[in-house]
Amino acid sequence: MAGYNVVIVGASELVGQELLKTLAQRRFPISGLKLLEGPANFSKGRKVLFANRELELQEISSRAFQDTDVVFFCGNPEIVQHFAPVASDTGALVIDLSGAFRGDDRTPAIIPEVNAKDLSNLKKKRIVVSPSPSVIQLVLPLNVLRSWTSLKRIIVHSFEPVSENGQIALELLSGEIKQVLEGKMVVPHLYHHQIAFNLLPETENFLDTGMSKSEARFIREVRRLWHLPELNVIATSIRVPLYIGMSQSVLVDFGRQIKPDEIREVFGTTPGVRLLDEPTVSLYPQPWQAINQDDILIGRIREVDPAHNTLAFWSSMDNLRRGATVNAVQIAESAIELKVI
Repeated sequence: MAGYNVVIVGASELVGQELLKTLAQRRFPISGLKLLEGPANFSKGRKVLFANRELELQEISSRAFQDTDVVFFCGNPEIVQHFAPVASDTGALVIDLSGAFRGDDRTPAIIPEVNAKDLSNLKKKRIVVSPSPSVIQLVLPLNVLRSWTSLKRIIVHSFEPVSENGQIALELLSGEIKQVLEGKMVVPHLYHHQIAFNLLPETENFLDTGMSKSEARFIREVRRLWHLPELNVIATSIRVPLYIGMSQSVLVDFGRQIKPDEIREVFGTTPGVRLLDEPTVSLYPQPWQAINQDDILIGRIREVDPAHNTLAFWSSMDNLRRGATVNAVQIAESAIELKVI
C-alpha cells in the first residue's frame, strides 16, 4: 500500500498523543508526518514520540498544509475553524477531532461502521467530523439493531471523565484529590464545584431548555448520524472523577419485542463491540477495563418493560482511544478504501 502525507495539528494535546499511538499501532501507511501546534503550545525544539522516534513540533501556518493527504485536527477549536478550510483547499482530507465543526450540519459526521459511504459524497469542502465520544459509544452498537427494528426512544446517561476537558483537567483532579486527602479546602477552578470525590451533572453551560450544551449537541449528533431528525433521545451527561474511561447507562424502546439473548448474539459479533455480560459472576464493563482498548465493552443487558419493548444495557470505553483516535484513523482508512484520498 502506498504511503500518505499526514499532518496532525495539536500533537502535544491528550488526543494528539493518543492519535500518534493509534496510527503507529494500526500501521497506518505514512510516507511523511508533520506535527503542528498553535502559538500557545509551540516552543522551538519541542519534540514528541512517534513509533520510537522523536519528531519536532512545528508552528502552524497556511504553508504547512501543502502536499498533504490527510490532516487530523486535535487542538484548539478556534485554530481548527481558521486552518481547517485552508487545509481542505489544498485537497487534503480534514478530520476534525476538536469539536470545532460538530455543530455544523453541513459538515458530515462519520463513524465508519455506520456511515463510511458518506465519505464518497465529499465535494470541494473535504472536512469531516469525528463525533463526540459519547455519541460513538451509543450509536456504534445500536446501529446494528436498527437493521432489525426501529428505535422509538433512547434514554442515556453518560458518565464522562475529566480527560474530556484536556490535560489541565487531569492535573486539576490530581491536585484536588491531594487537597481533600490532606484535609484542605478545595477552591474550584475549571469546574463550578470540586470534582474530586464528586459527581457534576454539568458538562457544559446550561441552555434555557434545562439541557446542557453538550446534552443538546449529543441529541443533535445522534439524529444527524442516523438521519432521524425526530428520534426521541433523552440525554444526561455527568462529569465523574475519573481520568480516562467513559460509561453509559442506556434504555431503548424498540419497535418490536427483542429478547436480551438476541441482543447478546448481535453484540457478540458486532465489530468494535465486546460483550462482557455475566453479572452473576461480576463480569460487566468497567471504565478501567476499557482503557487502551479499541472496543466498546457492553453488559448488564436486561429486559426492563416488555409492554414497551424496552431493554437496558451498560457500556464502557476509552474515550480518548475508541471514542476519538480509533474512529478518526478508521475514517482515514475508509477514505483510502473508497479512493477518497
